[in-house]
Amino acid sequence: MTFWETVDSEREYKNLSRKELAYEAGFSLNCISTGIARGSIPAADVAYRIAKVLGVSVEYLLLGGESQTIQSSQETQKTKINSEVIERSKKYIKYYELIDNFEKLPENIQKSLIALVQEINNTQ
Repeated sequence: MTFWETVDSEREYKNLSRKELAYEAGFSLNCISTGIARGSIPAADVAYRIAKVLGVSVEYLLLGGESQTIQSSQETQKTKINSEVIERSKKYIKYYELIDNFEKLPENIQKSLIALVQEINNTQ
């Protein structure tokens, strides 16, 4: 979708005419017509005012659905990271007493236990 196609889509969703959009954003209706005819993107300040009236980001108007896809991907990544943190927290809670007791051991015994666990992991 082009900038103006996205604007028109959002404008229609908000039930605004092009004239109303132009008035609320503080520019002329001719600006929209010229932009559509030329297939051009308006100046940054005009794009910002349009986005503000439509209640969307300038990025969304410029990229269309792509910005939502990027945002969705980022949200999915955050959810995955949060799930991993929760799982690690559950393990920590489960083994809290063991970890606490381990840290009370002398350093040489801690090193020996770590080496033993690493050796066990290497044989698996």
